[in-house]
Amino acid sequence: MTATPDIPVHLVDRPRSGGLVVPWLTPATSTGLYLFGKLTDLSQYRCLTRTLCQVCGHRLGERAVLFARESDLAYQCTAEPAVCPPCAAYSSRACPMLAGRRSRYRASEHPVLAGIPLSADQLLRQAAPAASWYAVWVRDYDVIRHPAQPTTLAASWRRIPPLRIRPLPTRDW
Repeated sequence: MTATPDIPVHLVDRPRSGGLVVPWLTPATSTGLYLFGKLTDLSQYRCLTRTLCQVCGHRLGERAVLFARESDLAYQCTAEPAVCPPCAAYSSRACPMLAGRRSRYRASEHPVLAGIPLSADQLLRQAAPAASWYAVWVRDYDVIRHPAQPTTLAASWRRIPPLRIRPLPTRDW
């Protein structure tokens, strides 16, 4: 069992599930079940266009972190909204995918979502091996349509060079 990471002070009032902070953009069902790993088009749009941190919901400062899969690096963009540096440090330890504690993406959807179609992005990853993740430190980003998925918005660092790109630790499965 992995120890629960310490929660940053600015996140202590956020809801928790299983000892982990529930990100600001994580949707919940009418019964209060949080759908980790999901985001709605509206919450993603708000985070990207209003430069809000996807974890705490606050405005991003002078620097932000975009978590990108290895496949996103070639496109210089990611559909994942940015996070503030303190939330990036927390997320890289707390999120099972970012922390390398999951070897595969979910094989199926949560039963509460039965009948709701999966996005093309979700279908591509369903039960696939977990991707390698990178932290892309940026001062700013452009909001674009993702080149590989034109119906999906993305944060792009193509025009604004990133401050640095660092791989997140991975596990050998």
